[in-house]
Amino acid sequence: MLVLSPFPEEAAGTRFRITQYIPYLQANGFDVTVDAFFSPSFFRFLYEKGQYVRKALRFSGLALRRLATATRAGRYDLIFIYREAFPVGPPMIERYLASRGRAIVLDFDDAIFLPDTSEANWFAASLKFVQKVPTLIRLSNRVIVGNETLAQYARAHNPAVAMIPTAVDTTRFVPRAAPRPAGPLIVGWIGSPTTTRYLSTLNGVLRTVAATRPFVLRVSGAAGPLPFDGVEVRSEPWSLAREIELFNTCDVGVYPLADDEWSKGKCGFKAIEFMACGVPVVASAVGVNCEIVDDGVNGFLARTREDWVDKLARLCADADLRDRLGRAGRQRVDDRYSLRRNTPLMIAALDKALARTGRLRVGVKS
Repeated sequence: MLVLSPFPEEAAGTRFRITQYIPYLQANGFDVTVDAFFSPSFFRFLYEKGQYVRKALRFSGLALRRLATATRAGRYDLIFIYREAFPVGPPMIERYLASRGRAIVLDFDDAIFLPDTSEANWFAASLKFVQKVPTLIRLSNRVIVGNETLAQYARAHNPAVAMIPTAVDTTRFVPRAAPRPAGPLIVGWIGSPTTTRYLSTLNGVLRTVAATRPFVLRVSGAAGPLPFDGVEVRSEPWSLAREIELFNTCDVGVYPLADDEWSKGKCGFKAIEFMACGVPVVASAVGVNCEIVDDGVNGFLARTREDWVDKLARLCADADLRDRLGRAGRQRVDDRYSLRRNTPLMIAALDKALARTGRLRVGVKS
């Protein structure tokens, strides 16, 4: 099995949609090779402003490398494509891979058929070619998506669709074992340069709550400094090694989104990560968040500015409420969004793709 992803493991989608499954796939007879288009260093460089000539030159070298990988694809039985095999232009590589008669699985966890990118990054925007998505879906023997909104879109182009929500390894993502350290309450946001704009919409909400329920806003992964008036902000650099630790430093998590079509395609993953770590979350009542969070039971949903102020203030004021929602949130993730639950679904989807090309794993009956 060859995994083709635009992004290295530093990107959450690559980690949680496929590479975390690899030990379990290997235990079930899959020999997995992962090939990311962007190197870790270029992935970080891509989201910096400017330097377009350097980006173009480095991109050209990575493109040649991906073309070489495609020519060797015939040695594999199964090609697993996360989002796209080549992050620019029409689906030429995907067509070539399909022509080799190998099983192809396409996986996506965003509305990749809609244009969306960081406003600050013209270079990233120039790589988008959303027109190819229907073709990618039709070329695939199996399509895996992260929520029902994406599944409905995919089924319009290919009936062979499996809905597998993004999951976490609940043996790793666990609530902090040590007692809460002394100090101010921590409200946390963990994201990426492309999602920083959502946090910015909470400026007034955070200022209003902090005026009566003081807290420190801990931000990790933002595009740059976020000087919110009236709120103490502490920026933490995001790193793969500290991922779980960063969630566990928070007392409350916030997961704001816009109420638009792009956000409705998201898979609610930051809410899932907070909840897996026993951190109560306030999330925008958009898309799949309304399936993940039962309002007032295992977290809070917010539709209006007043909702955000009320629910965030309640969590900041009440330690017992934080504990109750945190434990219920952890249980929801363990029941529905755990790697343990999703691994059999992933293996079944891969087996069905193989079967459509006449291939089977050893020990699997047709």
